Amino acid sequence: MLGAIIGDIVGSRYEWNNIKTKAFPLFGKDCRFTDDTVMTIAVAEAVMNGGERDDFIDAMKKYGRMFPRAGYGGRFYSWLFSDNREPYNSFGNGSAMRVSPCGWIMDCGFTARTGFFPSNAREMAKLSAEVTHNHPEGIKGALATADAIFLARYYFSGYCGDYEEPINDDPAECKKRIKEFIENEHGYNLSRTLDEIRPAGNHRFSGKHGL
Repeated sequence: MLGAIIGDIVGSRYEWNNIKTKAFPLFGKDCRFTDDTVMTIAVAEAVMNGGERDDFIDAMKKYGRMFPRAGYGGRFYSWLFSDNREPYNSFGNGSAMRVSPCGWIMDCGFTARTGFFPSNAREMAKLSAEVTHNHPEGIKGALATADAIFLARYYFSGYCGDYEEPINDDPAECKKRIKEFIENEHGYNLSRTLDEIRPAGNHRFSGKHGL
């Protein structure tokens, strides 16, 4: 969560002032938290309250209304301030931008003991998307992000030692396994370099554009 929030704040000043360089100050007077931070906090509270459908809806509407000028997309804003509790088939990246708490509660110890993914917590990640982003792409983006967070915790913390040889002292191998899993499980192409992606990028990767 801290990483998601820090990234949101650092990137906020470049939302409409695009840069395509790695040389930039992380924090400045124009930096602020945005809708992505607000919804990340909402997802965290929903998870702590049980992680049911209504928990996610209630938390999102609660925090969204507390911070109405955080920069929500048009359709999400309309949903937020209405009595409607049904999803609207979004396939934007907002569901991925807010999902980090779900990736954090996925049980590394369970996977280390059994070799299986912690399905209950993964179902929460899916549900956190579905309450608004019920399009298959919206759900897939959230699941892929949660899976990547979980696998980073699993491999880099050495949890896998109970089930397989630990590789936390080999960052290249950890990254390789995460990349292979996300590509095979979710069908994303993670082989492009930043320099290959950058020419097509028109804005900061923010849920604001997809909510």
